Order: sequence, then structure tokens, then C-alpha cells
Amino acid sequence: MSGTVCLQGGGEFSVGYRPMDASLVRADPGPVVVTALAGAVGREYATANRHGVAHYRAVGAPDVVGAPDVREDPVGALVALRRARVLVLPGGSPSRLLHALTSTEVGEVLGQLLADGGTVIGSSAGAMVLGSFTVLPDMTALPERPGPAVAPGLALVPGVLVVPHWTGGRSDWLEAVQAAVPAGTLVLGLPEDCGVVVRAGRATAAGLAPTWLVDAGRDLPVGDTVPLPPAAA
Repeated sequence: MSGTVCLQGGGEFSVGYRPMDASLVRADPGPVVVTALAGAVGREYATANRHGVAHYRAVGAPDVVGAPDVREDPVGALVALRRARVLVLPGGSPSRLLHALTSTEVGEVLGQLLADGGTVIGSSAGAMVLGSFTVLPDMTALPERPGPAVAPGLALVPGVLVVPHWTGGRSDWLEAVQAAVPAGTLVLGLPEDCGVVVRAGRATAAGLAPTWLVDAGRDLPVGDTVPLPPAAA
């Protein structure tokens, strides 16, 4: 991966994210495209797209659009998404988003954008699905393993699983994760208004508070960096 991925903890488009997002669009000043596929078709998708466009204009991006919903307009959506140098995936349902990305060509567009050196910004569900594994809180695990399901993600950020909206709880999620993912997976607890910027195999904490490294049991202070696990992890 030669591009940049920003994994954000949720509460996207808040004032707290403006410095982080402004830095990302300054570093990659091409078109910003928002596609809120973690939201339901219709008003929910359109509202999240509208908020995203307003936010990125406010942080100084000169060319920002909301893509048509690929579930309703596949041709128009892909035309818009393929223009992107910064592609934004807001929060919502990780199950809905993962299905949209894997059942259409949008997942391939994300991979190609990163291969071309572009930027993908995912918040909450948008961050969760970009790792090797994702929790699916609206789905249940096997009867012998209670708690939410854990499924493969897109693995655009290999060896990583994101727990968004981190406040120190989520014991049911963490038990499910521990039972389902390989040892050595980097489990990131991302608070709102916070995130990590992934470049060249390393993740750097950004935002208003530290990232929590779940397995290490410690904070990653803003500005500090950790390596990603090997791709096979």
C-alpha cells in the first residue's frame, strides 16, 4: 500500500476532526469524494453525504462531492469515486458497509486508490471494515461463542482490528475478538475525535486524545507511532 489510510474513532465531521482532516487534504489536494455506504439507502445516505461535503469544504478542500449511492446508481457512483484522491467512508452499520464494498466494485476502487498513492478516510464503521477483521455488532457469533460476530474485513490495513467510540468498555466485543482473531493482531481502541494515520506500514496516533493499544494495555500518545503487524498476521 503506497497511499494513506486514516482510521477514525467516530463522531465524524465534528469540529474536533478539523485539524486532522485539514492536514490530510493538504497532503493530498485532489478531489474529495464522500460515500456514506454504512447508512441506509435514501435519506440516511444523502444526509451523511451532505454533512461530509460541508465538513471537507470547511477544512479547505476545494473540490468535494458526495458520490451517488452505488446501490441505486452503480454507473454514476463509480464515475464519481474513481475521480477521488481522498475517499471518505462515514460511520453507520459495518455489516451494511462491508456488504456494499464487497458486492460492488467500490472495494476495488479503494484498493486501487491506495495503490495509486491516494487517501482513504474511514470513521467508526468506515474504519472498522478497512482492517483485516471487523466486529459486526448487529450479527451474533456461533452459539458456542456468544457475543457479536467477527468477520474478515477488506484488509487494506493488514493485521488490524478497530474498536471505535472507545471509552474503555466493550468487554463483549473484546471477548469476541480474542476468540476470533489471530495472536498478534493490532487491536486499536479509537475514541471519538481521534484516530491513527497509516502510512508505509506504521500507524501514528492523531486527534484530541491518545489511541488505546488493547493488547498492550497502554495508550499510544498523539504523535507516537507503532508498526503494523506483518501482512500474514
